[in-house]
Amino acid sequence: MERAIDLAAIARVAKRSELKSLRLVAIKAECNKSVMGTLVPSVDLNCKPARVEGNALEVICEYKFTAHSNAAEAVSSTITYLLEYEISGGESPSAGDLAEFANANGALNSWPFVREVLFGLTSRMGFPPYTLPLMHFNPTPKTKEPAQKPATPAVETPVAQ
Repeated sequence: MERAIDLAAIARVAKRSELKSLRLVAIKAECNKSVMGTLVPSVDLNCKPARVEGNALEVICEYKFTAHSNAAEAVSSTITYLLEYEISGGESPSAGDLAEFANANGALNSWPFVREVLFGLTSRMGFPPYTLPLMHFNPTPKTKEPAQKPATPAVETPVAQ
């Protein structure tokens, strides 16, 4: 199930933030050398606030990439990025707003770097280079509650005897 994105919470932090650095802090990758062929990939992503101190926010984004070929696991990799933001303005954003921002902007800002790593990694492992698709946010629009229909009086239907 897709998680709802709170664009208002993200905007409250994004309008006051500046990305100061983005660093690859961990990578682990394995290739099953006996598997060849076209890859069927899966990518799981988790971005969350790691540290908030003064006007500094650190976000950790961990990507878990696996790919199968002919039902056998061919590639597995975990890639972790540390993103450092500076938050300007007066009061500190709420923990909820920071979590929404970290989830959305952490992913948005690190995604192109992960695309490059996975492209090079899979090609160096002897597979066709894998291009991670572009990231798209598809916020679910709030739907209006259907208007209540006025109650219609019950009408009895005569029954033939």
